[in-house]
Amino acid sequence: MVTTTEAGRLVGRSGDAIRAACVNGKLPGRKDSQGCWHVDPADVLAWAARTPPGHGPRLPRPRTDEVMELLRDWGSASAEELARVLTIHPGNVRKYLAILAAEGCAQRLADGQWVLTSTEVPLAG
Repeated sequence: MVTTTEAGRLVGRSGDAIRAACVNGKLPGRKDSQGCWHVDPADVLAWAARTPPGHGPRLPRPRTDEVMELLRDWGSASAEELARVLTIHPGNVRKYLAILAAEGCAQRLADGQWVLTSTEVPLAG
């Protein structure tokens, strides 16, 4: 028996995908006394052979994409304006804006407004 993380490495999937398959009854496994799933490597290999990658639930859309979309539509905006529309705390919007700035996609102007500098999101690498 191996952990879900080890099983994921075995078949090139995430530990979360293995756990989800166990929870949904698509992969036999058992929980230990601490709530961690363990699976038989042979079962994992068989599951992976019949389950193409990417057939799990979709990941949530990154909030940075939403911020970029609004900046693209509006031309410029403050963190507070974006927060009101996204219905999240301005501090979280400032975090997303800082990520976009670090990626070279947005910049803060002297008046506190943010603008896009690029509409291309760099690939993680």
